[in-house]
Amino acid sequence: MSQYFDHVSQQLHSKIAQAKVYIKKHNPTTGALAEAVLREFLQEHLPGAVSVEQGFIITSEGGLSRQCDILIYDSHRYAPFYRAGDVVVVPAESVIALIEVKTSIDKARFHEVITYFQSFASLQFQARTYLFMFNAPKLETVRSHFFTYEHPGSYKEFDHDTYQYLPDVITGLYPSYHLVKSYVTFDRDAMGYLSYFYEDQEGSAISALELFFLSVYSAVEQYIEAYSSSKLAPRSEHHKNKTAKGIAAIDLFPM
Repeated sequence: MSQYFDHVSQQLHSKIAQAKVYIKKHNPTTGALAEAVLREFLQEHLPGAVSVEQGFIITSEGGLSRQCDILIYDSHRYAPFYRAGDVVVVPAESVIALIEVKTSIDKARFHEVITYFQSFASLQFQARTYLFMFNAPKLETVRSHFFTYEHPGSYKEFDHDTYQYLPDVITGLYPSYHLVKSYVTFDRDAMGYLSYFYEDQEGSAISALELFFLSVYSAVEQYIEAYSSSKLAPRSEHHKNKTAKGIAAIDLFPM
């Protein structure tokens, strides 16, 4: 599996790099290619009961989300309400995972992403949320972006209410890390993110990509099991010989 994911991560990066050679002044187009590359990868490697597309989420009360780069939803039990080409509108209850994709990101765009994920609060849907960055900032820079975010109102740092709307997982590919929301013990007991890698693969794209894929796959597994009488054999069973460990933390607010 390691050699396979090493090949896939290089393939993903190569496709984006090739696009940038020809499309230097059209960042939205380059971003669309990055999304398409990741959507294709997930569609090829997730169970057939789900679909991986771009589009919008709608609630039974008529609430409509902002556009989503990648939606993973239950296409076996739910059909889209609307489809125009490769863009769909799907019911909130069908959504399993939501992924925002960036080819690169600076402080202003990172802050826009935080606001983007907070916009889903009114939908009150149960889905795992991801930020995936192909050309990612360094982990120290991500930490700085969190602490320079301008909170609305008088309270100027994250708390339990605002933390729940941050992405559950943040994956960077180059440089590479895989951040997961977690309880962290750093200078204090706090809530924030832990950065995970497989042992002996710290900082590698293969480790980050594999952990990202397994996280998405586990979200799909949990959803399918919730609506099935049978027990699935987790995909993680094929990774028994690999141990993931947290090696860095982003401490956002005290417990």
